[in-house]
Amino acid sequence: MKILVTGGTGFIGSHLISELLEDNRHQVYALIRDSAKLKSCAFKDSITAIHGDLFRSEPFPADIELVFHLAALTKIISPQEFVHINHEGTLSLLEKLQPLKNLRKVVLLSSLAAAGPNREQGVLREEMPAHPISLYGKSKLAQEKLFSEHCPAPHIIIRAPIVFGPGDMDMLDAFRMVRKGIIPLLGKKERRYSVIYVKDLVRGMIAVAASLCQNEIFYIANAEPVEWQNFLEEVSRLLGRKKTRKIMIPEILGRGLAELSEIRIRAFKRKAIFNRDKFNEMKFPEWVCSTGKIESLLHFQPQIPFLEALQETIRWYQERNML
Repeated sequence: MKILVTGGTGFIGSHLISELLEDNRHQVYALIRDSAKLKSCAFKDSITAIHGDLFRSEPFPADIELVFHLAALTKIISPQEFVHINHEGTLSLLEKLQPLKNLRKVVLLSSLAAAGPNREQGVLREEMPAHPISLYGKSKLAQEKLFSEHCPAPHIIIRAPIVFGPGDMDMLDAFRMVRKGIIPLLGKKERRYSVIYVKDLVRGMIAVAASLCQNEIFYIANAEPVEWQNFLEEVSRLLGRKKTRKIMIPEILGRGLAELSEIRIRAFKRKAIFNRDKFNEMKFPEWVCSTGKIESLLHFQPQIPFLEALQETIRWYQERNML
C-alpha cells in the first residue's frame, strides 16, 4: 500500500513510520518541511520524501491510498499559530488530497484536549459532546470538524491522551525534577490522566486504518488511568531514587508561573510546553477516556506493560545523556 504521512519526523510520526516500514508491502511517503530533521531519522533511506509543508509542497503521488495526518502544533509563540497550522494547514492538506482517486482512508491524529476534561461524567466517551477548554484543544476540535466536512475519503479521528515514550521531549523536565528528588504536584487534588505508550498508539492507529471502520472517532489509551503522583513515584523508583520530596504548588502560584513562562516565550521567541493555555488544562484534575469502543469494535488493546514502557522511555533519555 502507498501511504503518505505528515508530521513524520516528529515524536509520534517517527514511531508511526518505523512501524509502517515493518511491513515490506508498504511504500511510505513523508511530507518533509525540515530536511535536517529527516537526516537524523533511522528510516531516512527507506521512505520517499515529499519536500514542502501543508501549504506548499511537491506534488503528491496520484496513487496514494492511505494518509496519516499528524502535522500540527502543540507549542506556540502566538495563538494565531494554532489557527494557521492546525486549522488552515489541515484545510490546505484536504484540498491537496481531493484529486487522489485511489485514496481509501485518511487518519487524523487529534487529542483528548479536543474533548475537554472530565467534569461530572465518570469517563469520556467518543459520543459525548466536546467541550475543549484550551486554545490547543479548540484548534484540534476545529481540525476534526474540517475532516467531517471536507475529507475526500472515509476518515478516522484518533484522540490521543498523554503520550510518552522514546523521543518525547514534553515529559523530560518532569523526569529531570524527579531525578533531583522532587515530585512536583499542582494543588491538593488527586490528578488522574489517561496515558498511552507511543508504540502502542501507532499500532492502534495502523489497526484502525486497516479496519472497515469509516468516519469514526476513537480513543486509544491504556485501560487504567494513572494518578500523577504515583506516576512520578514510579519514575523515581525506576531511576533508583531512595528519597523524594513532594512540592505542592498552589494553583494561584501555578497560574503566575504560567504567565511568566508565556512572557519569556514571547520575549525570546522560544516555544515551551508550559504557558497559560497548558495551565488551563492542568487545573482540571481528571482527563480520563474510555477505551471500550476500540476494544469492542477492533479487539485492540495496548500490548506493552506500563512499567516496561516507562523503563524503556527512561533508558532512551539516559542513553542520550538527557537524564
